[in-house]
Amino acid sequence: MENINEIKALAEVQSTLLEKHKELKSWVEKASGEMQVANSASVETKAALEKLADQSASLTEKCLEIERRVSEGFETSQKAKHETAGEIFVKSDSFKEMVAGRSKFARVEIKTAIVNATGQNQPLVASDRMVGIINNPNRVLTIRDVLPVGRTNSNLIEFTKENVFTNSAGPQYNSPSFENVTKPESGITFTLASAAVVTLAHFIPVSRQVLEDAPQLESYVNGRLSYGLKLEEEDQLLNGNGASGNISGILNSGNFVAYNRARTGDTKLDALRRAVTQAQLSEFTADTIVMNPADWEEIELLKTTTSEYVWSNPVAMAGPQIWGKTVIPTNSISAGTFLVAAMSMGAQLWDRQDANVQISYEDGNNFTKNMATLRCEERLALTIYRPSAFVSGSF
Repeated sequence: MENINEIKALAEVQSTLLEKHKELKSWVEKASGEMQVANSASVETKAALEKLADQSASLTEKCLEIERRVSEGFETSQKAKHETAGEIFVKSDSFKEMVAGRSKFARVEIKTAIVNATGQNQPLVASDRMVGIINNPNRVLTIRDVLPVGRTNSNLIEFTKENVFTNSAGPQYNSPSFENVTKPESGITFTLASAAVVTLAHFIPVSRQVLEDAPQLESYVNGRLSYGLKLEEEDQLLNGNGASGNISGILNSGNFVAYNRARTGDTKLDALRRAVTQAQLSEFTADTIVMNPADWEEIELLKTTTSEYVWSNPVAMAGPQIWGKTVIPTNSISAGTFLVAAMSMGAQLWDRQDANVQISYEDGNNFTKNMATLRCEERLALTIYRPSAFVSGSF
């Protein structure tokens, strides 16, 4: 308010100063005319000029003084804008009165500037909410893709397994005769083997309100439940121990043969190639190699002594293969462990019930709590026909 009054006063003084300048100019012109006629100005003119000159100088000085005060007042007000509440309180007359003992308390009214909050729950600026939910990356699931898959309507898969084949095939001969003699006899024994259908499942409780208020959440949860189930399936197919409702997986004891052809100084590539031969020596043609991504990376980064890549071309990379066999890099197998397998000959996956997601409002006390239960499950079995088709070992 004080600055406004100063500005008004400055405008009035400047207006008066302008009038005086005009009056002074008129008297100067009159004096100039008198000088041309009488070579001197009259006493009246000289007195008027001196008076106007003094008034103009005084008004000019007054203008400068007002301008200085206005400028100082503006700077002070700007500085006050940046003062903290504590600084304003300490400089206040009320505080000084209390310090001097003339008052028992001090009170200063602090004006609050209009500023917006930061972070969440801003009152003035609406946040930009992105659509959807950011989820963690899914593991690529592939073991099911390389196994033969069949369907069953039972809860148990039984199959007849050849146990021992004694091959005595040979020429018809019994010295010294070639005819009317007994031919060689071979023999085969069999074992009845079985694999139980197991159930893999899990569930998530969700409030009915959130399902109604966020329709996309149900499909999202369904997708995550399905992925989680398939992730467990992948682990079971490789590592299930066959106990307590688990699948007896390929790497379970008795379902594979141990790698036995290691040589001192072998690289990981050497070990894999020798494992392929081990399967071939048992009459199986391997079609798949399973290993951890860290081991696969080490193989792909193999270089010659001249720093050229041995196994891979970083510019034009084909699908992962070694020795003509499909490579499955997966975190479902431990680093340092490999599996060389004739998947198409050695095992089969059986689906009793495909993976599915169901919702129920009648689980436990869901009805009284307005809750829903989302359940995902599947039923399947894995039959290992020929353990010799699977060769596993460590690098």
